[in-house]
Amino acid sequence: MKHAPTLLMVIFLMGLTYIVPVMAATNQGLEWGVEPGESHDYMLHVDAPDIAYDGGIYIEYEAPAPIIPDSIANWSEIPYFDVDIFYANGTDMGLTALILLAAYNLHVPIGNWTFLSELAEDTINVTNFVLDDEDPYFWGYSWEDDDWEYAMEDLRLTVHVDFLKIDGCISHYTMKTTNITTEEMTGELSLERMDIEQYTDRTAPTLNHPMDIGYTVGATGNSITWSLSDEHPVSYQVLMNGTVVKAGDWNSTSEQVTVLVDGLVTGVRNYTIIVTDIAGNTATDEVIVSLVIIVGPPISFWGPLAFVAAVAILLVLVKLRKR
Repeated sequence: MKHAPTLLMVIFLMGLTYIVPVMAATNQGLEWGVEPGESHDYMLHVDAPDIAYDGGIYIEYEAPAPIIPDSIANWSEIPYFDVDIFYANGTDMGLTALILLAAYNLHVPIGNWTFLSELAEDTINVTNFVLDDEDPYFWGYSWEDDDWEYAMEDLRLTVHVDFLKIDGCISHYTMKTTNITTEEMTGELSLERMDIEQYTDRTAPTLNHPMDIGYTVGATGNSITWSLSDEHPVSYQVLMNGTVVKAGDWNSTSEQVTVLVDGLVTGVRNYTIIVTDIAGNTATDEVIVSLVIIVGPPISFWGPLAFVAAVAILLVLVKLRKR
């Protein structure tokens, strides 16, 4: 396993220069989401003829935080933190880390992703630049260039980058190099952040589907119980005919939510639960509760009356025969 920088590594590191953070003054709504002293874990994978590495690294952000200019008009004007970069075992990455520090940023300011998108599209000087689709937790882009100024001749670079919107730090980076003449892939590199699984979750929560309920007015002991399940739960909300009647934090991966439905007057109610996880995935379920009121005396009241009437008729008939 080699740790010394190679052409592929240098290109990779310098390629991230185009992912340098954009920073503007408060009039552009930008601020740092990362704090000095923070540390993030990553998996670094490099596969090329002259280097192979597949293991962990971590990045520490040094103080002080750089000052964001009052106004930014070009992607290259974005300031960046000084960082320390180590292999997972604590060994300094040495010359490779120096290349990282000198050549590119691992973070962007947060607060105005619309502005960052416009700035990137207008001032990042690469071909085939495409912003990612809107995502609640990630912002990023892709580009591909056959004539990038820092690459060797006849070398095509294909790049994709994502930043976590919560702190603006890089979350995912891939680069592939291809020989333009032969179309042979000559190397690939990826960097994956390890502490953000809850934000990359695209699986919706699961919950059971209780049966609809029907009962007469005045009856008791009626309730709805939903069983919820998700790896990264956040909250739940129960609505009756569109009005919230119960809400709260969803604290465990498996939890039950119970709603009492006693004490209602006649009519039909729609009880809907909405559950949400940390990545914004949701799941819903509906239970219909119907209430009726009995009009007139119960059937059990007519039984004795019918018996009395029958006896009276029988007595009348007996008396008529005796005459």
